Amino acid sequence: MSALTLRALPTLLTDCVIVGHAKKADVVFTPPRWFAACVHMMNENPENFFLMAYRDKDGNPKFAKSYNVKVEERAAWAWDTITGKAKLPASIGFYPTNAKRQSRWAAMDFDSHDGDHARARDFAHKAFALLIREPQLYVALCTSAGDPEHSGFHLFIFAAEFFPVEEWTRLLKQVAAQIDAPIQPGVCEVFPDDCKGIGRAIRALGTYNFRSGDCGLVLHETLTKLLPASPKEGLCSLGTRSTARGDFKSLPSSAFKITAPGTRHAKLLELVGALFLQCSREVALKTAELQHAEASPSPVASLEEHLAEFDQAWAGMQRHWLRKLTPAERIKFDALITNNERETFRIIRNWSQTDDPDFKVHCESLAHRLGITLQGASNLRRRFCALGILRQTAAYVPHKLAARYVWIAAASRPNTKKRNYRELLDAA
Repeated sequence: MSALTLRALPTLLTDCVIVGHAKKADVVFTPPRWFAACVHMMNENPENFFLMAYRDKDGNPKFAKSYNVKVEERAAWAWDTITGKAKLPASIGFYPTNAKRQSRWAAMDFDSHDGDHARARDFAHKAFALLIREPQLYVALCTSAGDPEHSGFHLFIFAAEFFPVEEWTRLLKQVAAQIDAPIQPGVCEVFPDDCKGIGRAIRALGTYNFRSGDCGLVLHETLTKLLPASPKEGLCSLGTRSTARGDFKSLPSSAFKITAPGTRHAKLLELVGALFLQCSREVALKTAELQHAEASPSPVASLEEHLAEFDQAWAGMQRHWLRKLTPAERIKFDALITNNERETFRIIRNWSQTDDPDFKVHCESLAHRLGITLQGASNLRRRFCALGILRQTAAYVPHKLAARYVWIAAASRPNTKKRNYRELLDAA
């Protein structure tokens, strides 16, 4: 892994380098790109590993790590707050670390709680002038809340790949020293700091500030050069499309948890409908078992009855899905030998349903969905190319870009119109 460092610290500019006026995040970013920024800031952590900002019953701002809330739900609410569509405000923040103590982003917070707005603005502009010159880094300078003349500043620094948190901390200290900014609360704080645990989180770009009652603004950014523009790689990536191995197991504790009498069957159908195109039957079955075990109140139906209904619903989905295959796809599918091959066919065919000319086939994500090793997923992807199901269009770039493919199993591309789980189940 290459060292994360400013190769040669430039002389600081003496004038302001910010061009243009501060704008709300929804003016600077499209929704897919803002959600892609959230995906990037998640650092491949579990879907409940993020910060929630809210007001308590007395109206006081509170900040706490999420435990039961899913990140895509909170991010969508935070975006609705930015765009003025939310009935009640919400905000979201992220931790610059993960289980490997690595991050692909960092931040500096220049405060003006004592009223010295000029000091905060001066530090922020100088740090921005330093970091924007580094071609391997992508930056975004934002106000922490509202008017840039009466606010602190958040400076976000992004990289395409992961680096140890200690490297990020060292870099931020280096920048602070160059601009003569003391790292102390109320003046300049860095994320990540020297904490050995998960450390502190910082709110996402342009989100709602519960202390001031308004959203942060974006002054200048180069982040959009790094972020994907496709909606498929935006909000949906916060969910089961790109999350870690344990995420399927955590689904019953949130969206599909049985929390009321008489809802077990409906919740089971929701689970099957959501997972059929996303993971293997074996992974989905374990999720259904956990759904029954976590139900409160306990269902009247036994686990055996619950799983029998799972089998029935899954088989119905399978019959309908098979009818949707083109003749050419059905020939390819019927020639597959193992369950893993057939499950992979279903998952990757779903990934191929995009308006883009090609799509990513991420081996780690595929391995998680099948419950197999990374090498096993890589072997399946290679075999699909040999069988004429996939054709590679772009090679894997280590720590930066996943390999990309086109779906060639069909005489024509699959229908890109998505149908929800209820329509599929009814049709089955």
